[in-house]
Formats: sequence, C-alpha cells, structure tokens
Amino acid sequence: MMVRWRRFEPLLLLFAAGGFVGLIFPMAKLAGQRGLSPLTYTGLSAAGAAIVLWGIARVTGQASPIRRGEPRYALIAGQFTFAIPFGTLVAIIPLAGSGVPAILQSLAPLITLGIVYAIGFERPSLWRSIGLAIGFAGVLLILFSRGAGTDAESGRAVWYLVALITPLSLAVGNVYRSTAWPEGSTALPLATLTLAAAAPGLLILAVLFAMTGITENAVRGLGEGWPLILLQSLFTGIGYAFFFRLQQVGGPVYLSQISYVNTGVGLIFAVAAFGERLPLTVWAAVAAIFAGIALVTLTKKPEN
Repeated sequence: MMVRWRRFEPLLLLFAAGGFVGLIFPMAKLAGQRGLSPLTYTGLSAAGAAIVLWGIARVTGQASPIRRGEPRYALIAGQFTFAIPFGTLVAIIPLAGSGVPAILQSLAPLITLGIVYAIGFERPSLWRSIGLAIGFAGVLLILFSRGAGTDAESGRAVWYLVALITPLSLAVGNVYRSTAWPEGSTALPLATLTLAAAAPGLLILAVLFAMTGITENAVRGLGEGWPLILLQSLFTGIGYAFFFRLQQVGGPVYLSQISYVNTGVGLIFAVAAFGERLPLTVWAAVAAIFAGIALVTLTKKPEN
C-alpha cells in the first residue's frame, strides 16, 4: 500500500501545487481590475506567502534553525522560482497581450527536460519526452482555440522575446532547486526562505518602474486591494508547501508540468467565475494534458 501511495504522491502533489499556484494568474487579473500595481501585488503576495509558510512550519513542528547553505539557496531559487518569471509575466502582459506569454510559459517543461538531459541529471526517456510533448500540444490547442494567437502582431515581437525569460527562468529554477538542495534541509523551511527572498526584488522593481514612468504609482489600489493580497498570500503559501515537497519526490522534469496544470486552473476559473463557454476542442485539449501527465507519471520512479 505504501509503495502505491509513493508512486502516486507526485501526481497528487502536482495537482495540489498547480491548483493553488495557478490561482496567481486569475487573481492577479482581478487585482489589476481593482487598480493594484501587478508587481506590487505579486511582491506583497510573496512576502505574505512566506509568513503563511512560516506559520505552517511552526504549527506542524517542521520549523528549524536556518542551516548552512540555505540563505544562498533561497536567494538564487527565489529569483528563478518566483521573482523573475512571475515579475516578467505580470509586467509583459500589458505590452504583449495575455495569449503569447501564456503559450511561452508552457515551454518550461520542455526546456527543463532539455537542461536535465544536457547536464546528465536524468537519463533520456522516450516515453517521458512523448508525455511532455502531448501535454504541451494540449496547452497549445487550448490557448489557440480561445484566440490566444489573435494578438500576435509583428510590432510586439520584441516583447515576445522578452517573455521568453519566464519559461527559461522557470526551467533553470526547476533544475537548480533539485541539484543545489542543501543536505538535510526540508521542504517547508526552504519554501519559506525562497518566497521571502523573492519578495524584495519584486517590490524594488515595482518602485523602479513607477519612478521611471513605466508603470503607475507602485502603491495605487492598496487601500481596496489588501483583501485580495491576503487571500493570494494564503493560496500561494499553501501551493508552495506542496510545490517544494513535489520538488523532492518528483524531480525537476515532473515538477515542470505544473505549467500545464496552471493553464487548466485558468481554464476552470474562466468557466466558473466568468461564465465562459468552451468549444469541444478545448475539452479534447484537456484530455491531451491529462494523458501527457499520466504518461510521465507512469514512467516516473519515486525519488525519496
């Protein structure tokens, strides 16, 4: 029974982490509608999520003194895991539209796979590669069937190139967290430090963007938007608790599929909250995503 649980633990963690982390995008949209600065919203949510994780660690008895190597790990992981990819995404969407950056984000699993094979971290697996490709095809079908390609104007090409920072950063972060995981460290303390390290960079960037006129006032909308920030902090904190455990048991390639789950979460939110009606092609794409994840799951051995 324990062996069967360990085999499917990564799958359960993938959907749990993706479900909570994926809420960043629809909730950031709501925050923007209320006038909040996207970078400020994301930075404060990261700081709040770190507090949530610290509380979870304390309540569950998993809090521990900071170990040697953890601050350096968190500083680097925080930028590649959260600050750079999500900061770029929320900053670029007003300039490039939402469709293309979303498509580019879903490149993260394939880029992660390429990196781990290039550095020899995992042995090449044909079936895992096929599974990731099937999932990516499903994401493309969802995005294009919902008109994601309609804003692909040539004048925005430079912003599309900038948007590539997001999947590249996510992929590097996926691999770094596995290869540099400090010996003896556990998931919750590392997740707490990582999000705490991500928050200052986003907030500093929000201030710099406001000072240079790229964005409006960094503190606009905070008076009305703080309940959303608190809610986002809770969701992000819970999501990253699952996320870092998944890093341990699933490895970087399996973890990278969270990009596909995030897309599915956005789809569910569009139906449930905004009343969108979905064509048959979208449901076929969802089936493809599930098939791809199942294939990768069945060819994945438990780590620890």
